Amino acid sequence: MLELGIVETRNIIKTILEKYNYDFSDYSLTSFKRRLEKIVDQQNLKNVDQLIIKLRDNNSYFEQFLNELATPSTEMFRDPSLWRILRDELLPSLISDLGSNLKIWLPNSVSGDELFSLVITLHELNQLNKVQIYVSSLSTVSLDTIRSGLLLASKLDLSADNYIRANGTEVFPNYYKMENNAIYRDTSLIKNVIFSRQNLSLDPPVQGIKLVLFRNKMVYYNQTLQSKVLRQLFSSLVPNGYLIVGAKESINTLYGNNEFSLINNSESIYKRKP
Repeated sequence: MLELGIVETRNIIKTILEKYNYDFSDYSLTSFKRRLEKIVDQQNLKNVDQLIIKLRDNNSYFEQFLNELATPSTEMFRDPSLWRILRDELLPSLISDLGSNLKIWLPNSVSGDELFSLVITLHELNQLNKVQIYVSSLSTVSLDTIRSGLLLASKLDLSADNYIRANGTEVFPNYYKMENNAIYRDTSLIKNVIFSRQNLSLDPPVQGIKLVLFRNKMVYYNQTLQSKVLRQLFSSLVPNGYLIVGAKESINTLYGNNEFSLINNSESIYKRKP
């Protein structure tokens, strides 16, 4: 695998900023560099210059690049203990308090694994039609992938195991089908979801949100970008709204400490201060 230097990584960031006005300079340089190296390797590019030329000269390629850049290694019902809390405690409480006014936002979505985990949980609680879910992503390719319901075969067994451990009440194969040698989830579950393209650090956030799922993403940001994103998430949440990040993440920045209270340490569940 081609190893990128710091200067080469910064040149790619500079090219993207100048051409598309997307600023990745506040992403964790180490993790950003690893993702670039993976893209270069998967696309059999010989050097960084080839990637820069494709980014500079091919707008449609940039959409695919954004999708590949953002793709995390995850699966459905990741961290089943959190999904048990959502199923048994948090979602029933929120629905009881807000009913059809409950709004949930999943920013920077990529694969749809978290979205389908959420809608399955709500479906099994018989509350799916009472909740408005918003999904946003930096990439239109990511949004199209999510809408298609595609589930990578490599994630199937682990997702099924997670579903059982998350106390699913049906059988996992009820929620997907095989078609043209691919696995597709039941897209009828997301028919009322509102999708939008969004640059989270710049574009206005969704308003009136009671629960934000933003898991396993903070690790890719430096503290400057973490604070910027937290301001956006804070402004989207109603007072006492919930923010859930990854189980191994925290929002331990000055802004995070001032505006959010930690209410569950093991699952990294926070509440916006009133």
